[in-house]
Amino acid sequence: MSNYLPIASPVIMLALCLFIMLVVPPACKKAGMPPIFGLILSGIAIGPHGLYLIGEKSGMELLSTTGLLYLMFLMTLEIDIYSFRKNKFKSVWFGIFTFIVPFALGYLTTRYAFGYSHTAALLLACMFSSHTLVSYPVVSRLNITKTEPVVISIGGTIITDVAVLLLLTVITAAYSGSLGVFFWIKTVGLLTVFMFLLLWVFPKISRWYFSHFQSDDSAQYTFVLCSLFASGFLAEMAGIEPIVGAFLCGLALNRVIPHQSSLMNRTVFVGNSLFIPFFMIHIGMLVDLKAFVDGTETLILAAGLITVALLGKYIAAFATQLVYKYTPVERTLLFGLSSSRAAATIAVVVIGYNMGIFDSHILNAGILIILFTCLISAYYTDHAGRKIAMQQREQEVQDSKSDRILVPLSNPHNASALFDFAVLMHRPHEESLISPLTITTKPAQVEQSILRDKKLTASFTDQARAASVRCFPAIRVDSNISEGIIRASVELQSTHIVIGWSGQSGTAKYFFGTIVDNLLQNCRQTILVTRLVTHLPKFRKIYVIVPQNAGHEVGFHTWLTILQRIWRNTSAELLFIGDEHTLSSISGMKEMSFLTAKNYRKQDKVPDMTKLSGELTDKDLFVVISARHNSVSFSRKITVMPRVVARYFGHTNSVILYPEQPDIQADNLSVTFGGV
Repeated sequence: MSNYLPIASPVIMLALCLFIMLVVPPACKKAGMPPIFGLILSGIAIGPHGLYLIGEKSGMELLSTTGLLYLMFLMTLEIDIYSFRKNKFKSVWFGIFTFIVPFALGYLTTRYAFGYSHTAALLLACMFSSHTLVSYPVVSRLNITKTEPVVISIGGTIITDVAVLLLLTVITAAYSGSLGVFFWIKTVGLLTVFMFLLLWVFPKISRWYFSHFQSDDSAQYTFVLCSLFASGFLAEMAGIEPIVGAFLCGLALNRVIPHQSSLMNRTVFVGNSLFIPFFMIHIGMLVDLKAFVDGTETLILAAGLITVALLGKYIAAFATQLVYKYTPVERTLLFGLSSSRAAATIAVVVIGYNMGIFDSHILNAGILIILFTCLISAYYTDHAGRKIAMQQREQEVQDSKSDRILVPLSNPHNASALFDFAVLMHRPHEESLISPLTITTKPAQVEQSILRDKKLTASFTDQARAASVRCFPAIRVDSNISEGIIRASVELQSTHIVIGWSGQSGTAKYFFGTIVDNLLQNCRQTILVTRLVTHLPKFRKIYVIVPQNAGHEVGFHTWLTILQRIWRNTSAELLFIGDEHTLSSISGMKEMSFLTAKNYRKQDKVPDMTKLSGELTDKDLFVVISARHNSVSFSRKITVMPRVVARYFGHTNSVILYPEQPDIQADNLSVTFGGV
C-alpha cells in the first residue's frame, strides 16, 4: 500500500478512471487479451490494496453498483425474447445443472475437506452456485448475444442467482432464529407483489409513457434509468438483491423498446462505454494483494475453492452439452459465461463474515475467487465467442445482401413513424441505407421545399446515426409524385419502397389511378403500403394474411426476411393465416424455424374480417401479403383488399405488402387506393 493518501478530488478520480477506460481496452486488444482483463487489473493497481490512488470511500461503490445493475439489465433487455421462450426448457435445465452441481461439490468440499460447520458450508455452497455474467460485454461486443448458448446462459443465470439469493435469505433467517410461518408469508407475499409490479404494471406504464413522449429522446432514456433503479429498489423492498430487479426490468422493457432504435442503441452504448467499466474496475479494487504474502493458509484455501468453483461450472456446461448435443465451442462459451463470480459472491461472503460464520481467511479467499474466476471467464468467453462470431459472420455473408429502403414523404405528421418503420425492417449491412425522399412538382418551389424539409431530414439523419443506420436523404423535382418516386428508386438502386397511406379508398381513384397503382405497374421492388396509428412501432402481435401460392412468388423469401427482422426488432407475437400448403411453405423456410404450431392458423377460405378485426388493437400490426396482376398468387379478391383494410382495420397499424417481381409489365388494373 502506498504511503500517500488517496485522491480526494472526485474530478481527478473520475478523470483517472476515464483515462483507464480510454487507454486500457485498446491496449488489451493489441496484446490479444480481453479488455475486461485490463480493467480488473487496473482496479487492483489503483485500489486501496494497490497504489491506493482511490480509497474505499471514494464514491466508486455507487458507480460500481450502477454498473452491476446496468449489466444485469442489458442482458435481458437485449435478449431475443422469442429465442428465450423457445429455449426456456434448455435454460431451466442449464440453470438446474449450474446450481446443483457446484452447490453439491462446494458443500462436500468445505464441509469435509476443509472442516467448516454445516451452516458455513451451506453459505459457501451458495457462493459456488452463483455466478454473474461479468463477461457479457464480451459477447455484446462480438454481437453474438442472440445465439443459443448466450440465451440459455442468461436464462440459467436468472434461475441460479434467484435460487441462491432466496436460499441465502432462508439460511440467514434460520441462523438468526427468525425462520417461521410469518417469514414465509412475508417472503412469498412480497415476491408476488414484486413480480406483479415488474412484469405486468411496468410494461403498461412504459408503453403509455413512450407513446406520449416519443419526441423527447433524453426523457425516454431518463425513464429507462428510472425504471432500472426503481426495479432495484422494489427488489430490496421484497427482501432480495437489486440485481434480480434489474434482470426483470430488462424483461419488462424488452418488448417495449425496439431493438433496432436510437433509444436501444443509446442505452447499450452508455452502459458498455461508461457504467459497466466502472464495475469492472471496482472488482479489481476489492482484491487484497496481502493474501498472497500473509501465509499459505489463505492461498491453499483459495486454490481449493477456485478449483472446485470452476470444476462445478465446467461439469454443468459439459452436462448441458451432452443433453443438447452442443459443439465443444458452444460448451466452452457456456462455461466461460457462467464461471465468473461477483455480486452474489460478495453478498454471501460479506453476510457470512458480518454474522461471524466466516473468518478472515474466507473473506480474502472469496475476493481471490472473484478475481480469478472473472479473469478465466473473460478469457474463455472471448476465445469461444470469437469462433462463434466468425461462424456467424460467414453465415451472414452467405445469406445476406444489402437493403436500400426508399421512404417517400408527403405528410410531416406521419413521416417520423414511417421512417421508424423502415428502421425496423432494415438489414444491418455495410452497403444498406434508408433514403427519405421529398418530391416537389414545381421547380420554383425547390428552395422553399428544401428549407421546409431541412429540419425533418436532419432529424432523420440524427435518428439513423443513433440507431447505427446509414441514411441518405434525397429531394427530387418531377412532373408528378409517382414519376419522381420511380426515377428515384432507379437512381438509388432501391430494393424496398415504404410508402404511407391515409387508410382511405375512394372510387374516383379507381378510375384515374393512384401513386401506388403507378408504382405497382412500373417498379419491381418490394412495396409496403403502410398506415401507422401509433408513432412508436413496437408491436405486440403481428397478423399476416397470406394468399394461396404465395410460396411460389419470386419475392417470397424477401418478404419473409422483412417480417423476420420486424419480429426480431419488436419481439412481437407472429401469426400467419393462410391455406395449409402456403403455411407449409413458410414453416419450411429456415428464417421461420423459430416458430411453432401456435404461430400458424389454417384458413382455406377468406377469414371473417369482422371477427379478425376484433382481435387486433392499436398496438398490433396487420399485414396483408398482396400480389400484382399476372403474378402466380394473384386473384380478383386481392384487388379489394385496400377497401377491406380501410373498412375493418382502421383502428390498428396495417401494411399491404406487394412482393418484388422479376419484371414489370404495365397494365390498367387498379388496386383502388385512395388518399395516398
